[in-house]
Formats: sequence, C-alpha cells, structure tokens
Amino acid sequence: MGFWELLLIAVVALIVVGPEKLPKVVRVCGLWIGRANASLQSVKNDIAKELRAEEIKQAFKKPDDLPDLNEVIDIDAPAKTKPNLSNTTNTTSVDKKQAEDGK
Repeated sequence: MGFWELLLIAVVALIVVGPEKLPKVVRVCGLWIGRANASLQSVKNDIAKELRAEEIKQAFKKPDDLPDLNEVIDIDAPAKTKPNLSNTTNTTSVDKKQAEDGK
C-alpha cells in the first residue's frame, strides 16, 4: 500500500469514527495486527521446523535404501580397465607378424 491509500483510509476512519475515538481505534487495530502477525510468524516457524525434521528423517532413511558400498566397490580387487580398441588392433597385428616370423 502506498501513501495515498493510507491517507484515504485515515480520512475515511476520521469521518466514520470521529476525532475523539480515532487514537484509541488506531491503537486497538495496531494491537490486533501485531497479534495476527505474531501468530502467522509462529505458524511459519512451526512449518519450517516440521520440514527440517522431515528432511532429517529422510536423510537417516536414505542409507538404508542404498546398496552396501563394499559390495558395489571392491577395494581389495585390482581395478579393471577397459581395453583400448586402437591398441588391441595394433597388438594383434604385431602378434601376427611375430608369429609369422617365428618369434
């Protein structure tokens, strides 16, 4: 809300309530708005706490869903490398030449 909207509300309130009761009405409205704001903030904090608690629960459940890493990655076994296709064709041709030469 801008300045002009607030000014219009103040003028209408002054006309409806009157100049004697306007300060008391403004104070009461301010108290109610403050209470509503505090209540809304409390609800937001409760929701945020529940979401964090749910995230923590999911984090604890997640390792149960994963397979055992020792089975997936065998650290004691030597690493298996994929053969390079260009090297295998060269070595087979070299092996054939050596077999033909009798070496």
